[in-house]
Amino acid sequence: MATKRTITTTFRSSSRVTAKTKVGNVTAAVEEVSVTATEVSEAPVSKRQKAKHDYNEDQTDEDEDEDEDEDEDKEERSKNRGASSDKKKAMAKSTTTSAPIKPALTKKGSGSKSPLRAGAFTNTSMPTTLELPMTPEGCVKITSWNVSGLNASLKKGFKSYIKAEDADVICLQEHKVSQPLMNLVDPKTYPFSWWGFEKDKKGYAGVVVFSKTTPINVTAGLPTHPDPDCTKGRIVTLEYPTCFVLGSYVPNAGQGLVRLKERMVWDVALKEWLLQIKAKDKHIIWTGDLNVCHKPIDLRNPTTNTRTPGFTNEERAGFSAILDKVDLVDTFREIQGEGEDAGGQYSYFSYRFQCRVKGIGWRLDYFVTDKELYKDRVVESAIREECYGASDHVPVVLVLKGAL
Repeated sequence: MATKRTITTTFRSSSRVTAKTKVGNVTAAVEEVSVTATEVSEAPVSKRQKAKHDYNEDQTDEDEDEDEDEDEDKEERSKNRGASSDKKKAMAKSTTTSAPIKPALTKKGSGSKSPLRAGAFTNTSMPTTLELPMTPEGCVKITSWNVSGLNASLKKGFKSYIKAEDADVICLQEHKVSQPLMNLVDPKTYPFSWWGFEKDKKGYAGVVVFSKTTPINVTAGLPTHPDPDCTKGRIVTLEYPTCFVLGSYVPNAGQGLVRLKERMVWDVALKEWLLQIKAKDKHIIWTGDLNVCHKPIDLRNPTTNTRTPGFTNEERAGFSAILDKVDLVDTFREIQGEGEDAGGQYSYFSYRFQCRVKGIGWRLDYFVTDKELYKDRVVESAIREECYGASDHVPVVLVLKGAL
């Protein structure tokens, strides 16, 4: 059994981080051009169906996540109104001619939810003490994490997780900064870093990678995309001696699915890029917030989210096409399977409606590899379910035999 690394830290409510334009041996000057949203040529999406899932991209905090949660919120407001009315009635000492107050109505099935799995983590802040498995001897570890804003994450336990995990490669998404930040990681431990930014949308998207070993080559953005410059804050490809590692933050379809066509363009371009690097006879490791729940088991309430960004038929089919055409596998699902015991394991929980406590989540973060790598070298593909609170996502981890 792998030994565990224990990290105990105390978080300060306000920490200051100094910006710096050069990190390690690499100076980042990556810009991305914003993409104009395109209307989807299909029947209008009803108001009830609009963007129930919060990806933080639209900066609206409008996620309703699941119909059941919205019903619970309505029920709570209804109860509060009833209680307020009772209080006013008592204070006014109404006469027998006063109209009776009707009890608040409760919709059937709107009771509170609990996690699907017994013993599931329900913490809403990052544990101050983390005990995570150390990397087995002769193996390498890669971690991927949508931090949902680095400045905020730093105040809520970001460094505690990074130290406890001690990964060989760290892929972060949605950093939401406009220039590199200092002191995120120890530069002696991680001499290589690469930052991708959104030029025209400050506080939006962005990816960053830290590595203990310097890659052979780095490709910013998606070269096969019709507008490659607009992807440089979304994806980076690192070439190592035995494999390519792609850290990505895949665009979501947007509220009302207004960017669904753009998402489909992305999927096609990514498939072509993966085929190009596959031809170089190296393994493929594709990771990040892929903004899709591939199968119904990957989210708590699939039946009410079929037209929600991340679970549309189009997005799921696009992901399937990438896996099939490039001959890749979703490592976590391959290991866990799709049986009853495999349900309830998610990497994203909305901050709203107590979704974390209720176990209402989505699995949006992945490690995808070629089948040969999965068969011969994958030791572990895991979701760090306990590491919640510094972001609305939790990290995912891949452990491989041998070197990168």
